[in-house]
Amino acid sequence: MRKTSWYLGAAATLLVATSAVTRFAVLPAVHQVPDDADFTMHFAGGMTLLDPQALQAGNLPGAIVRNLPVTVDRHVHAVHASGSTVVLSDRTVVSGPQKQALTTIEKRWSVDRRTLLDRPIPKGVAAEPHRGLTAGFPLEPEKKNYPYWDSPTRTTVPATYVRTERRAGRETYVFTIRTSGPLADQESLRTLPPAMPRAAVQGLAGVAFPNRPLELAGQADPVPLAYTATTDLTGWVDTETGVTVDLESTQGVTATAASVSGAQAEVFPVLSLKMTTTPASRAELADTAADGARALWLLGVVAPLAALLLGVALLGLAVHLERRSRRGRSDATLPGPRNEAASDAGPDTSPPSASTAAAPNPGSGSGSDAGPGSHAGSPVDSETETNAPTTN
Repeated sequence: MRKTSWYLGAAATLLVATSAVTRFAVLPAVHQVPDDADFTMHFAGGMTLLDPQALQAGNLPGAIVRNLPVTVDRHVHAVHASGSTVVLSDRTVVSGPQKQALTTIEKRWSVDRRTLLDRPIPKGVAAEPHRGLTAGFPLEPEKKNYPYWDSPTRTTVPATYVRTERRAGRETYVFTIRTSGPLADQESLRTLPPAMPRAAVQGLAGVAFPNRPLELAGQADPVPLAYTATTDLTGWVDTETGVTVDLESTQGVTATAASVSGAQAEVFPVLSLKMTTTPASRAELADTAADGARALWLLGVVAPLAALLLGVALLGLAVHLERRSRRGRSDATLPGPRNEAASDAGPDTSPPSASTAAAPNPGSGSGSDAGPGSHAGSPVDSETETNAPTTN
């Protein structure tokens, strides 16, 4: 085999191997939450909350602030990565009209780098145990329900797939999350009073629900309080990358107390936050999804296919050259006419031809009668017979 064919064959093999490695090794290694993951979502909306200063001053009508314009910034970034696990810091800051921070919530989640489902917390790393999705959806989302961790109630609820639609120029899967239950987040409970004076409870209930009289059970004073958390969330998730390009959410915490009917009745809202992704953030997230999808297409389709096609082409060229080389060597061994230039030949040293060797010598008589032992035609023998002495 010619060296060129060897080189082409080796290059073709390398390209085919590169195609497979790119598709089945490089792409999975790249298509995951990176070690330095860092992104922010921005929201705008309104907030209803309990004003502790007004409550302390006894200003019950002014203690419940409704529809306060707010902005919300949610910042998620990686703080630890090992193998298929990444620990994400999830920090949400709610700011008022004067950019003052009203509430700040920060959690840490240990998640799988591709599915974003819960993973065991690495040793020596602080994170909150959970079951389900928290900081986002899988990088390769599907049309199915996912388990979702509702942090206020500390329960796993379904993130329900409802439809597919275009959003911000991207094809998205729409998921909804609906939950309601006792507030179980200890960090939130520590900031809320376990009981309040009976008069304050009845006064706040009258402000919050003026058309619904509240009859509290018993005569306890202060009145024991419990809290209920609710979540109503709709997310638009990019079908190719799992980026949440849009989000609408309403979350609330309401104080409850035992009524004469024996059930827990709503007394007053502690917090209610309604927000949606800002247009600028929605466009930015859509661009991020588009860039990610393009990179995945180049790395997962174009690069492996180009390497494979080039490898096959080089392999075909190597086979073609090898066949042509073998055909040329076979043609060189076939019989055919040869041209000998007499003028180029040197002294004739070749043996006499058969016709010359068989010609009779004139002085030796007829060579046709010579038997097997005769030397007819030999000049030496003819001379010996001529010079031999005659014997009488």
